[in-house]
Amino acid sequence: MSEDEEKIVFQSKTESIYKCIVIGDPAVGKTSLLTKFSTKQFKTQYIPTVGVNIVKEQIDIEFQEREVTVNLMLWDIAGQPQFYMLHKPYFQGADGMLLVFDITRSSTFSNVKNWYNTAVKYGLSGIPRILVGNKIDLKDERKIIQPMSKHLSTELNASYYETSAKTGENVKKIFEKLAEIIYHSKSQS
Repeated sequence: MSEDEEKIVFQSKTESIYKCIVIGDPAVGKTSLLTKFSTKQFKTQYIPTVGVNIVKEQIDIEFQEREVTVNLMLWDIAGQPQFYMLHKPYFQGADGMLLVFDITRSSTFSNVKNWYNTAVKYGLSGIPRILVGNKIDLKDERKIIQPMSKHLSTELNASYYETSAKTGENVKKIFEKLAEIIYHSKSQS
């Protein structure tokens, strides 16, 4: 091969599939976040999730100078108390989690720890997680200030993002970050 010729190296794309649970109180916007991410749509009518809703999304990330395709199986788990008995099988085998609260409702923020403790009870204490403060488009109704959220994220050893399922702000970013931190954690083990 002469000096002028380029050496072409074929590098195959790596694919991985990971289960992620999306948990939080009813009406915090879990389903709306998934819908916005997967279809770019936002529905104003609230329809509670019954049991679980599963969405598969493919995300390309960079890892060690190569492109990796990560398939996230996103388990949107119902937040209503009548579905708590179903949580164990839904939580089992999760590789990552989004803990979602509504920045306009203090009770949903207070309950994040309960959701996290449930995940820990089912053996998920070591998995990557992101704390998500949703509904930032409702600025005038905000009850939870960022320092409170950041303090909780530090306590839970979680990244923290604020999103709006309505406007789409940071929605793509949270799922890309989740894919990234899960893939990175799996590559370390």
